[in-house]
Amino acid sequence: MMRKSVWILLVVVTLLLAACGPAMSPATDSKTPSGEIFLLALPRIVIDFDADGNPGTLGMKLEDAGRLFGADMSGMRLNKYYVDWMTAANVQHIEMRQTGDGLALLANGQPLPHVAWDDASLQQASDLAALFNVDSQSLALVKKLLPIMRRLGLDVVAKFPLRPDAKAIALADPAVVMAKAKPEQAPATAIVQFEIKYDEHGVPAILGISAQDLLALGIEAPLALHMDYVRSLQARNIQHLELRTKPDGLFLYVNGNPLPNLVWDNALLTSAADVYGQMNPGGSDQEKQAVGFVKQFIPTLDNMDIAILVHFPLAAGAQPIPAKIH
Repeated sequence: MMRKSVWILLVVVTLLLAACGPAMSPATDSKTPSGEIFLLALPRIVIDFDADGNPGTLGMKLEDAGRLFGADMSGMRLNKYYVDWMTAANVQHIEMRQTGDGLALLANGQPLPHVAWDDASLQQASDLAALFNVDSQSLALVKKLLPIMRRLGLDVVAKFPLRPDAKAIALADPAVVMAKAKPEQAPATAIVQFEIKYDEHGVPAILGISAQDLLALGIEAPLALHMDYVRSLQARNIQHLELRTKPDGLFLYVNGNPLPNLVWDNALLTSAADVYGQMNPGGSDQEKQAVGFVKQFIPTLDNMDIAILVHFPLAAGAQPIPAKIH
């Protein structure tokens, strides 16, 4: 006898196959690094949440679909608080597109800053995950799933009830897969570049001035690392990390190798600021001032030249990896 979850999966697959619109084909080649072929591209999936947070798709409530097979689908219900929040803010739909090159986000059809990656940066991220107490079995599974994720095309839209006084906003064109950053050629509004060097005891220092030196002056700098964490970094030969802002995004590097990065430009950041302001209108004057500050600050990030290079102590016998600011 088939398990209920398998039957529900079949129902969901049937609904997906019945959906209209083109498949969200990932930009990645169907051939994996190991030489095998894998590609799965699905059409846009629109999930409609009613006023109580009950999800449905293609005119069928998921709760009703689950009831057909005696399954409880209440876990997929969205808290009414968030539904009311989105409706009041006139956020009619939020869309997520997995394109193979990254995870694109859109609100009311407007593209937002998003995450971009490739095989190498995803692999680097999975290697770094070991620092966060992820067990070896889970890490091995993640590494096996990475080629699949890169070759999965997925487009999911969460739609919320329309506010009575609002005009319906159309979904974005499916052909617009991933917004490309268009950096401005403008002078940096702020330049912040420095290096932090940790010693064997996890104590950080900048220009030879350590956290202990600052503490002696009455200045507390809570940046010290526990010795277990230092040893974990050494065991994985992680010698340096870099955080770097550029006009086209926020970048992270481990031993000079890039991790998945956040893509932005002035237009994408402005869209994010507008959505933030829309969702946080503010009540008191103080709250309105805070929201106003955030809305003004976010669009300036693309013109900030920030580079922070963090060095960790080498393990015994390790060969130094050259470090530079990208």
